[in-house]
Amino acid sequence: MKEEGVSEMKKYMLSLMGFVLLILIPATVAAADPPGIPDGWSDGFAYVNGVRIHYYHAVPAPGKPVIVMVHGVTDNGLCWTTLTWKLQEAYDIYMLDTRGHGLSDPFTPSDDGQTLIKDVVDFVKVMNFEKPILMGHSMGAATVMRVGAEYPELAKAIVMLDPGLPRKSSGERPSVPGARPAAPPRAPRNETSAPGRLSFSMFGDPETLVRQNNYSFEDLVEKGKRDNPKWDIVDIKYWALSKKQYHGAYTQEAWQSMSGSMRTENSLSNIQVPSLILKADTSPEGRKANEEAVSGMQKVKLVHVDGAAHNLHHDELERTVKEIREFFSLL
Repeated sequence: MKEEGVSEMKKYMLSLMGFVLLILIPATVAAADPPGIPDGWSDGFAYVNGVRIHYYHAVPAPGKPVIVMVHGVTDNGLCWTTLTWKLQEAYDIYMLDTRGHGLSDPFTPSDDGQTLIKDVVDFVKVMNFEKPILMGHSMGAATVMRVGAEYPELAKAIVMLDPGLPRKSSGERPSVPGARPAAPPRAPRNETSAPGRLSFSMFGDPETLVRQNNYSFEDLVEKGKRDNPKWDIVDIKYWALSKKQYHGAYTQEAWQSMSGSMRTENSLSNIQVPSLILKADTSPEGRKANEEAVSGMQKVKLVHVDGAAHNLHHDELERTVKEIREFFSLL
């Protein structure tokens, strides 16, 4: 009887363990999955300038002013999420996946430095938006700057988060993030299992870029947490997702198309609508140079966001929202 009792107890324990595993395994898998679209949002495609451009639409706000958001290199439209949440009650917001990013189509051999600018212009026209506000970060900031300069009747206002600015005293062009090396660095084979050593390149041969896409989502999130302790976990998760989706500059020609969109030269001075520039924190010398770059431009407001690095809308979200709302209140 004792042996039978022990046997029954073993069966019971094994059954209990199996039940616990059935509960825990799906939870573990779900925790590793990239996040979906926020509640109330939708997404879609528009055929724009010869390719499909994917976009996210925040909670619809019919009759409210439209904002079209354009992200930076290697990001996607969802990288605007926490900022959009702060604004979506008062604005109808669309967040693009730039060509070669997110779920949008890749670059084509015929693309050039005008392509990303035309993508935004055509998106506004295809969607039948009447004078939307254009907002961009980094490469996206340069893109909307050029749209404002080259298509002066398109937008109601332009908002630029940490764009490169020309240096008036030296005559330098606005800075462009990185110059493509002749032989892009190759990531070590074991990086997918070492989040502490993950590297990420904006450009490279297909093997290098696809290897980056194969980094595990969990490892990318851990890297994001470590590298950006001020960011909301939502921003970190969408940043990680964007790196798995990025399919940008596989060729020198594609990189020239991307970097060419950031050649803004005299664009800022040619914008004819109210414009806001939010710049990352920098040295007193850097602030002075930025102020010189916009001096005499009556329609341009420049604000340095204390304590913020390049992704200032993640580093200092509340301050970023405050400055944007104040700017919008004057439109």
